[in-house]
Amino acid sequence: MVEQDAPGVRRLERLVERVAPRDPVRWEARPPLKRGRLVSRSRADQLRATVRQLGLAVGHEGMPERCGRSVKALLAPHSIDAFLELASEGEFRDRRNPAAIGRPLSWSTLATLRDCLVILGEEAGVEMVVPRVYRQRLDLAPVAGAEQLELLYGRLVGSVPADATMARSLACAGMVLDSRMRSGDLVTRRVGHLHLDDDDGAWVDAVWHHQGSGRVREDQVPLRPGTVTALRRWLAFRADLVAGLQGSDHGMLWVTAAARARLVDGVYQTYEVGMPLGPWGMRRGFSTGMDRLNEVLASAWEGPGAWVPLPPRVEQWRRGVEWAQEQAAARGSSGRPR
Repeated sequence: MVEQDAPGVRRLERLVERVAPRDPVRWEARPPLKRGRLVSRSRADQLRATVRQLGLAVGHEGMPERCGRSVKALLAPHSIDAFLELASEGEFRDRRNPAAIGRPLSWSTLATLRDCLVILGEEAGVEMVVPRVYRQRLDLAPVAGAEQLELLYGRLVGSVPADATMARSLACAGMVLDSRMRSGDLVTRRVGHLHLDDDDGAWVDAVWHHQGSGRVREDQVPLRPGTVTALRRWLAFRADLVAGLQGSDHGMLWVTAAARARLVDGVYQTYEVGMPLGPWGMRRGFSTGMDRLNEVLASAWEGPGAWVPLPPRVEQWRRGVEWAQEQAAARGSSGRPR
């Protein structure tokens, strides 16, 4: 399977270059899309990646014959159906990362690919029929119940983190158990939002953005001793991580524990250690830390019962707390985790 020099692909490349030129000077004067919006930097990268994948698809045995002869043929319903099916299976991933080829796309990546196909069709004047992409339902009840939740909490605070990534996930998990904040709210917290040495006990300035309503609620949430211990351990790691940054401490609570790179306009940009985490970085970093912690705890587990891995997603922890509270309330208890 090789990239084809097909007329349909070449036209789409010219189309993307018109609305999202690589030349910085032309970029500032780029015309809006037919839907009235200017292409953002991130959308420009996504459109180029979509055209690149279409180029890889032309000539694939699973695609209609001669589908690349024109944009209309390339974006025809039977071509798009075949393309999305193959793309979802990872057939057209970046060839510079051979290990990723064949790895299925996430629902969000597939949804972005669909959106870009719609934009390309609109700009090319091709009427398209593109199937919707639905998010797969996740299992959001990995915590068996209130007793298991407390057992997991005990394991969290009793486990000394081996590195900054694990320490960050432990501290984050403790805060989620106490406050039920989502990952998007967690990343907005600053060190100054923590009050660990207050005479009346430790607490955090918490915030909750209610999805779909635009409402925001703020409150002071008490932190249990175990969460305070986990946060102090993380703050010690954090101090070392931000010490290497140029300039003063930015003050954000959750920071990168390792240098990372991101592809921007075809060039990998490196982000320093100690930089503030965004929502995506928080979710990925939390999962990485939980995976490491699971390896440590599984090898040392002595029961009771079989080892149940700690959930890898922030949302699973939050929903697990809600589930345990509902069960406790049904038994006539206040439901607050101890």
